[in-house]
Amino acid sequence: MGTVVLNTAYKSSLTGGTFADSLTANSGDSLAVATFGVGEAKVLEAWAIDSASVAELEWIYTRPDSTHDQQHGVRFNIPATALGGAGTNAAFNLLPGMTTIPLQRNDTATLTVSGTSSDAFVMSWTTLYDDLPGAQGAVFIDWPTAQNLRKSTFGWACNAVASGTKGVYGAARALNADDDRFHGDTWYAILGCTVQTPVTTIALLGPNFAGQRIGLPAGALDLNSPTWFVEQSEKWGIPLIPCFQSSNKQNTYAYVADQAASTSPKIDFLAYELTTPMSQVPGF
Repeated sequence: MGTVVLNTAYKSSLTGGTFADSLTANSGDSLAVATFGVGEAKVLEAWAIDSASVAELEWIYTRPDSTHDQQHGVRFNIPATALGGAGTNAAFNLLPGMTTIPLQRNDTATLTVSGTSSDAFVMSWTTLYDDLPGAQGAVFIDWPTAQNLRKSTFGWACNAVASGTKGVYGAARALNADDDRFHGDTWYAILGCTVQTPVTTIALLGPNFAGQRIGLPAGALDLNSPTWFVEQSEKWGIPLIPCFQSSNKQNTYAYVADQAASTSPKIDFLAYELTTPMSQVPGF
């Protein structure tokens, strides 16, 4: 079944100049396309922010059917100072609507930025793999399945904090570290989350996601995101609502990456508690 993987790239302090700065993948993430199996891979969503000024990003893969050419590839403007300023915005969508970027095996992205000296720049994107070897254990369901299996609606707090280094994932925060009201031996479908303070990216990592990072934007344009994963599943017509088993609550982690240092968004995740047993549910 399909697997979605989140990656984040950043530069904490730009040199400044015309496409003078290259972004680096966060620890555990990669600019490279994985060696996937049958089927396709494509970028579904992407978002980015400059910490203080307007900026422009160019996104280049080596294969022309992905990003056209090696000169500038796909260019995106980041209007960071609009709508109250970069510190308020935290992220702008780069691929809204149905736009995607098809990818080829083992290709690697080059991400360069035209920006202002000393600014930070952060970008995240999600890639859908039809078949990613070793990730078959990822558990995703679609919205009708979530509705059919709903036992209760649940929201819990998880106070993950961004790193003191701009753009870097902060410390891992277990899903039950701040609010442990999970029922034993129970599956939960994560629908999305709400925050008090906008941040660029909220990521999740755990065994029920096959050890792959997943996540969502939480900037000003995506503050109403308690059903982000539901909307992704409905938008793309495939199971994209991540599920985890409560027995894995202590080793499923939330992370925050932001254009500011040490941002504390105060995350409340929204989920459906699901009925059990689940053995006959597609994707489980």
